Amino acid sequence: MYTLGLDIGIASVGWALLAENHIIDLGVRTFDKAETAREGESLNLARRMARLMRRCLDHRKWRLKKLARVLKRHGLIVDTRFFSYENPYVDKEKNLWQLRVEGLDRRLAPEEWARVIYHIAKHRGFHWISKAEEKAAETDSKSEEGKVKQGLAGTRKLMEKKSYRSPAEMLLREIGQNNLTAFRNKRGEYTKALSRVLLGEELKALFEAQRKYGNPHADTTLEAEILGNGDKK
Repeated sequence: MYTLGLDIGIASVGWALLAENHIIDLGVRTFDKAETAREGESLNLARRMARLMRRCLDHRKWRLKKLARVLKRHGLIVDTRFFSYENPYVDKEKNLWQLRVEGLDRRLAPEEWARVIYHIAKHRGFHWISKAEEKAAETDSKSEEGKVKQGLAGTRKLMEKKSYRSPAEMLLREIGQNNLTAFRNKRGEYTKALSRVLLGEELKALFEAQRKYGNPHADTTLEAEILGNGDKK
């Protein structure tokens, strides 16, 4: 009767062949770690991250395509290619952040309303994957997640302090409407971070305002299709 023992590590495999009363043979085989020498990261990390990014972009593309179909079905647009960059009938110079603020004060035309909904859905804000992840970010303020947590809390606090009606109104007033690139966060800086909950509240307020101003394309059915009914976003 023989016994084979293995000790498998990330850079070596040790083995020993045992009889009942003695060691028959043993040895070890070493090899290079499957890691980069400097960072110690997996050699497959870049490929894995690229794959995850492709999936994320594919999901986003499919989600926006479904949204365009919903807007067409409700009569806001006549073609799902309306949001394409090649569409010559869309005013690409129109500040959509400004249009989102105007939607709280006046009735938007169908195409304006469609672009506002699409703009919010396209940039739908940060959302924690789990409560545990959000809780972990609270204990490490220097990590990337901790900085995001602080940024989200900061924008919420600023809105409440200055009584802004929506994130779009806050950004326009605080940053200005002439430099749209300033609306984006820079790497490692999240002072303009917006949570998905905050943007959901803005879209809900826009639906209520548009119903108030008599927009026929702001019924509760469309609102529920986009915002969900509490169990699906």
